[in-house]
Amino acid sequence: MSTSKISRRYAVALFDLMQEGVMLLPALKQASDLTSCAEAKDVFASSGYSEAVKCAIFDKVLSDDGREEVMRLVALLASRGKITLLPEILGELELLISQAGISVEAEVVSAVPLDASLLKALSDILGSQIGKKVSLVAHEDPSLLGGLVIRIGDRKIDCSVKSKLDGMKRAIVG
Repeated sequence: MSTSKISRRYAVALFDLMQEGVMLLPALKQASDLTSCAEAKDVFASSGYSEAVKCAIFDKVLSDDGREEVMRLVALLASRGKITLLPEILGELELLISQAGISVEAEVVSAVPLDASLLKALSDILGSQIGKKVSLVAHEDPSLLGGLVIRIGDRKIDCSVKSKLDGMKRAIVG
């Protein structure tokens, strides 16, 4: 069986857990990042280290919501020698979430870096308006001068100082 089919099966099971209200995405992202780490990758791919050692590494790192469920997944994958599939499983899970319409990704462009609390508040406001969970990808563009440009799918909300000035210029010049 190909790894993509295996990863898809695990992702479907995790998606079902998420449908039941279990928040495991933050811990799964941490676990996936850990398996992508160059130093740890050799340990996880090697058969010279026991399952317990591999699980202990994750146990030290994982700290977010869903830790318990992800640790069970890690233990299962370790027993089957498939820990290195975590990034692929995460990708499949994100694809399932996207296809289900549970969350949508939005791009936020600002003139200055936005702090985490502001991004969270913006995500909550946008989510309440469109009826879905919104995950934000933030970028900086100093040419905006101030304000924000938000892109959600094919919609664009431009509240930047630059666009306001350009509009005023067009109104004055004609």
